[in-house]
Amino acid sequence: MDEGMNTQPAAPGTDTDTDDRPRGRKRAALLVGGLIGTVGLTGGIVVALWSASGTGSGSAKAITAQSLTITAAAAPTADLYPGASGALQFTVNNPNPYGVTLTSWSSGTVTSSDPTNCPASNVTAGSGTLGVPLVVAGGATSSAQSIAGGVTMLVAAPNGCQGVTFTVALTLTGTQS
Repeated sequence: MDEGMNTQPAAPGTDTDTDDRPRGRKRAALLVGGLIGTVGLTGGIVVALWSASGTGSGSAKAITAQSLTITAAAAPTADLYPGASGALQFTVNNPNPYGVTLTSWSSGTVTSSDPTNCPASNVTAGSGTLGVPLVVAGGATSSAQSIAGGVTMLVAAPNGCQGVTFTVALTLTGTQS
């Protein structure tokens, strides 16, 4: 046997390698060192998540309002005769992305479907406020509408005016709703 070697068994809780510390203390030292290293790495990650901000400008642009389209009824109700008033019948298309509320109307040029036998001068059209405001949703077309008494046939209108359709240029005015 070699004289330089210790042949006695090691005492419990001690290590036989060259480190003079007991085995339990060596493990504790390694564990603490590992935890410190882990905390150091985690702390480094937290510090590396920097916040950022900036300043500058954004932009926005207003739309350009589109005109409403008023279309005369294709087959209006026949209610005109000499000396009587009849209804102006139409629909309104609103191409805008917002609704409109129409409150007043005015008429323009009147045309006749038979200008030879019944010139347009046999009727007159008026203007005024709508009895009930007309609301048309954005991107929608209204249901059939009418303005009672909007057009009047002259008392002296000739027989040639029977069955004639009169088209009246119509302007409706209102606001965004």
